[in-house]
Amino acid sequence: MAVRVDGLGVADYQEIVESLLIAADHAGGEEVAERRREIADRIGAALDTLPPPREVLEAVNAR
Repeated sequence: MAVRVDGLGVADYQEIVESLLIAADHAGGEEVAERRREIADRIGAALDTLPPPREVLEAVNAR
């Protein structure tokens, strides 16, 4: 299943991942914790496939 969310940037998704990991650490049961970690890992993996931000590319090309 794919989800499309408009209006959020990469930093917003990174914050969501961090929040899920914190929530996993405080989950009531291991099953809930594992599910939150799995979701965080999947979002993080999707973020890793994105091209680098334009600012990073400009800095690399300026060298």
